[in-house]
Amino acid sequence: MAISVTEILGTDSLSGSRLVINDNFNVLASEINAMETYFNPAGGTITNLNNLSTEALRVGLSTILLDINASTFDILTNVKMTGNLNMSGGGIFRNDTNPTTINDVAAGPTNTFEVGTSTAIPGYTINRCGNTDITTPIDILVNSGTVGQEIFFICTEGSGDVIIKGVSANLVTTGANDFITLNAVGESVHLLAIDNGSGIPIWFIVGGEGYVIS
Repeated sequence: MAISVTEILGTDSLSGSRLVINDNFNVLASEINAMETYFNPAGGTITNLNNLSTEALRVGLSTILLDINASTFDILTNVKMTGNLNMSGGGIFRNDTNPTTINDVAAGPTNTFEVGTSTAIPGYTINRCGNTDITTPIDILVNSGTVGQEIFFICTEGSGDVIIKGVSANLVTTGANDFITLNAVGESVHLLAIDNGSGIPIWFIVGGEGYVIS
């Protein structure tokens, strides 16, 4: 709401305008105090607003964590939910596909490709894989994820064996060796990391097509 003060003209007596000056200061002080109910300049905070209408919102200074504008709604950091996520009128789209195809070229002379590391969980949900060398299999070593993490391996090329293995017994199947083999385009396996009861994530198969367990 706009505020107004009484104008003091150049022809007015300064001493005679003392009451007007004081009234003007009182109006300004009252409005500033009213604003400071919501704005704390010293703490750099805004509180107690009933409504905020804006065209854009950005959270983060040197590192942007949330960026909302007329065309995008980007969350650029991890999100922790303690309640339910209810969706209506929309879907969930996965677009975190590994840009590198895990194949005999990427595996190199060791014929081994590591997904994730001992200190970093696998970085992509969807991994394309394949092997054009039908005589020499390649091994994909899947490092531990985090509880609740999902990962897909989808064969997109070749007919050679791609053998998916865990690291330090972190992959459990019904096979004797806990090996999963893909060797035809279209075959896939879907893994989910669940708590082993001691807070340690273990990969289990929850879906797929055409894979072989050994």
